[in-house]
Amino acid sequence: MRLNVFAKTARLFMPALFAALLLPACAAKEVEEEQGMSIAVTLRDVHRCSRISPEILVTDMPAGTESFDVRLVEYGDEERFFGGGTWANDGSGVIPEGGLTRHYRGPCPPAGESRDYAFVVSAMSKDNIQPLAVRLYRFTQE
Repeated sequence: MRLNVFAKTARLFMPALFAALLLPACAAKEVEEEQGMSIAVTLRDVHRCSRISPEILVTDMPAGTESFDVRLVEYGDEERFFGGGTWANDGSGVIPEGGLTRHYRGPCPPAGESRDYAFVVSAMSKDNIQPLAVRLYRFTQE
């Protein structure tokens, strides 16, 4: 009887034990991925509630990056898309100010409120629809 209880208990806890053992390996992999491509965004007052997108600098992009797909989203209770665009990679990693034209509208929270936004930048190749790398630039606009 005790052996049956032990066996049932072991069957229930073994998956949790394996998951706990795998977590450090998964965490280490996430750290490695974060060391690749990075982005920096130069936000100025002119970009608030505007169709003029800010300059975005992409560094350490993956080999084979043909273009960048960029989206501005507001996140919180519900996610809202504020447009973006695609920019051909010329090797400089610079997406110039005003370069995003696909229905782009800059962050524009109601007066007296602050909202959370993110630029989502995907490095794309022409041979695959799966991004080579994706990075977020999160910020709060008041």
